[in-house]
Amino acid sequence: MKRILALGAAALIASASGALAGRNVKDIHLDGYCSIYHISIAGGLVNAQDTPSCSGAYGGGLVATVKDTGKTVTLALQDASSPGVQRMLVLSYPFATGGTFKLYETTDGTNFHLALDGTYTVE
Repeated sequence: MKRILALGAAALIASASGALAGRNVKDIHLDGYCSIYHISIAGGLVNAQDTPSCSGAYGGGLVATVKDTGKTVTLALQDASSPGVQRMLVLSYPFATGGTFKLYETTDGTNFHLALDGTYTVE
């Protein structure tokens, strides 16, 4: 029993260190807006932080393939400057300058509307 637990712990540590080693970090600037998101991807999970001088948004999400859209990074964001407004940022992936984004907003958590869209630049 102890051997099984030790092997399980070793496998967990190895998988976690592999995910950290494979981390992909990019700064994405939404063209025409002040937003520059510092995005970190590890194992398909994503976290993001906007520059504090802009909106100070932060959140997390995942890399996924979306029907009719293709492969994307989808982030749920909370904006410190807009309490009560939740945002969802969808970025084309893999990241490349000229990629597209769509930013959706909701105040009730159910009905999202398109707030912004355009292209982004990889900094």
